[in-house]
Amino acid sequence: MIQRTPISLRAVLALCALAVLLSGCITLPRAHFTAAEQAIAQPPGFSQVRYAADDPALVTVMRQAIRADAKGRVDILAISGGGANGAYGAGLLYAWSKSGQEPRFQLITGVSTGALAAPLAFVGPGWNAKLRTAYASPQVQRLLRSRGLLGLVTPGFFSRGPLEDLVKGYVTDELITAVAAEHRKGRRLLVATTDLDTERLVIWDMGAIASRGGQGARRLFTEVLVAAASVPGVFPPAMISVEAAGRTFAEMHVDAQTQGAFFAVPESALLQDPARDIRDKVSLYIVINGHVDSLFAVTPRATIPVLGRAFDVANKSAIRGILVETAQFCRSSGCTLQVSALPASVEDKPLDFGLHHVRDLFAAGVAAELRGDAWRK
Repeated sequence: MIQRTPISLRAVLALCALAVLLSGCITLPRAHFTAAEQAIAQPPGFSQVRYAADDPALVTVMRQAIRADAKGRVDILAISGGGANGAYGAGLLYAWSKSGQEPRFQLITGVSTGALAAPLAFVGPGWNAKLRTAYASPQVQRLLRSRGLLGLVTPGFFSRGPLEDLVKGYVTDELITAVAAEHRKGRRLLVATTDLDTERLVIWDMGAIASRGGQGARRLFTEVLVAAASVPGVFPPAMISVEAAGRTFAEMHVDAQTQGAFFAVPESALLQDPARDIRDKVSLYIVINGHVDSLFAVTPRATIPVLGRAFDVANKSAIRGILVETAQFCRSSGCTLQVSALPASVEDKPLDFGLHHVRDLFAAGVAAELRGDAWRK
């Protein structure tokens, strides 16, 4: 059996830089559309299934749609991106669900790999076994399939085929039906992508999509999840078909980590004073599939290691920045905030989908929950 060497993020950074140099003369054709057309565009057959993150309507719709529990409380779970590191969050949520202590979240959001786990966490304890098997499946081990020279001159070094196969494998009619049923109960599942044409974060209401039913719902549900996990440079961007004013065209969507590691509080809510005091009513839990704290390591004196280390610093800084914004919002409005992040004892290697690494990450999530130290305020 051939043992494949895991591809590092630093190697991908180098390949992306080379791709930029080689692809200057190659542009794939796209249908033209205007900003006015894009502003009113919707996926064919759907309406009110997505919002810009800075749209005040998003806050209004969520407040009207989400139903508190019998005690008047609302529990929210936000799952970050992190590639293979998502196995940590999956392990944590699996053990939490098995313990019977996990809240019945009224709102779950997901970014990147977190978007792939979010539907399984949303539909309830009966699906927790799928969280365990998802990251150990052979499809996960084959996610990074090189496109060869084609990947250097067209968007995406790795083929999107394995990612699409993985998502299609678990987005079944049964899952769509289960998501739609929870949506009708006043619970919400939101997934974020970045629209490169508008440079805006787009929030997709996955329950609203599922509620339409049929193959159309399953197809769009799948397309959004694939788009959410399409890391720029790693996978080709996802082209999502929309229509406006009688015209059909395709928007270009990629991983929302281009704008933030996780999505918990809409931008429009962060930029305004809380409309009402939610003290002791809202609890927010954030799973960070990666390291947050600074870690010491001697950096080799070479171009790629320096670029890679600089990327790590920038990524952690961005995560901490969003955490601070979220914490400030909770402090001013009164919601409680708890965060779980990848322990320092586990390697942060988002592109290592090797079976041993993924199992170690999952086990770390399970162990953290069983020890009772998974969460910190």
